[in-house]
Amino acid sequence: MVAYYFPHYASRPVADFQVKAAKKIAKDKYYIGLMAWGRGLAKSTTFTLLVPFWLWIRGELKAMVIIGNNLKAAQKLLSDLQAEFMANERIIHDFKAQYKHGSWEEGAFETENGSFFKALGMGQSVRGLRHRTYRPDYITFDDCDNQVIAKNPARVNEMAKWLIQDVRPVGSERGCRVVGSNNVFAPKTILSTLRYEREGFDYMEVPAEKNGKPTWDYPGVKDYLKEMRYSMGDLAFNAEFNNQPTVQGSVFLQEMIQWDKMPRIDHFEHLVGYWDVAYSDSKTADYNAVKIWGLKDEKFYLIKAFVRQCKMNDAIAFMHHYDASLPKGAKILWYYESQFWNEALEMVYNDVKKHYQKQITFIKADRPKTHKYERILTMLPYYQNGRVVYNEAEKASNDMQTAIAQLLSIEPGYKTHDDSPDADRGAITELEKNIYISNCIPSMWASRKPKTFI
Repeated sequence: MVAYYFPHYASRPVADFQVKAAKKIAKDKYYIGLMAWGRGLAKSTTFTLLVPFWLWIRGELKAMVIIGNNLKAAQKLLSDLQAEFMANERIIHDFKAQYKHGSWEEGAFETENGSFFKALGMGQSVRGLRHRTYRPDYITFDDCDNQVIAKNPARVNEMAKWLIQDVRPVGSERGCRVVGSNNVFAPKTILSTLRYEREGFDYMEVPAEKNGKPTWDYPGVKDYLKEMRYSMGDLAFNAEFNNQPTVQGSVFLQEMIQWDKMPRIDHFEHLVGYWDVAYSDSKTADYNAVKIWGLKDEKFYLIKAFVRQCKMNDAIAFMHHYDASLPKGAKILWYYESQFWNEALEMVYNDVKKHYQKQITFIKADRPKTHKYERILTMLPYYQNGRVVYNEAEKASNDMQTAIAQLLSIEPGYKTHDDSPDADRGAITELEKNIYISNCIPSMWASRKPKTFI
């Protein structure tokens, strides 16, 4: 189909992964997929032109919506398909002229056979979106992430929520394929948020190269990728072409974060879960950050992260669920900052705990009164000396990547969220006490019972 109708696009053979994606979409009229393809793999051409046309000639596309980062970007994408219907001689020969007078404008047009095509920008109203009796049966959102949006987690969450709660329901009840495509160039993007925080999405990740070999091999591509890597540098190249995002920091640096397998959970000397509490789940609110750390051989292991703008009960439920999943030989102590405890939080805790057989007990942690930046900065020597290890099994976790983004944003005068690194500092503070005790000469002292609310 591509070679015959679009020889001007088919300057190289269609790739196996492109065929695979097209077959997935065609097979299921309710398909919902996220295509995380690296730069240069023709994702826009595939999902806004080739696949829609293929569905159209199969009689399976009556109303299509293209969503771009803004309306102008969406109109540009739609204009490529519009131009093919208007001037492609082979399409005209096989399906007759599709130009329909009076229904042919920038950003919205109708073909002679009654199919409708419309462009929308991110965040636009989609209420009542339909063409005659047809609701959209193919929706694609393309390159909706950019560097500006990716730096604002609240904006990313807002757009992901808009796609799920506003856009998806406008699809036809007879079937609506939804396809999102973008390269995953930042730790937190719309695609990664939908992947990790929503169920039901098929996720297809394709890097531009694997082990130094081009994924889509054609003459000249190897030299092109080699030149791009050289001119951009490894970090930028891997983010844009291979879906391996990084965040640069000025204090805590990306290269300080070392990933490794974790010791067995019941082999840690001490386990601590620390909760940095946030009361609201609004778009501008702080994050509920729960960080689970372990101590072994004087190294600090970040085992799991929960870092979300959510209600308190979600964080409490996460802690109950994790605690219940631990084997008998593992005991975790749960801490929270004492200043955050109040009647409202206690009510939420009591409501959540009713759903779990095994209850967790929180310990109040009295934090030093130092400035938060200075407090977080005291972790830096541990990172510099290689005494902090991150769980490699959690590397793809959206919570972990959000946590890393917050850590690397810490610098003098920062105005970004710091809930996750502050929770890290709290957990490490509790673990440090065990190091200091083990290194001291034994002595006798009166035991003190930890202060808890129970």
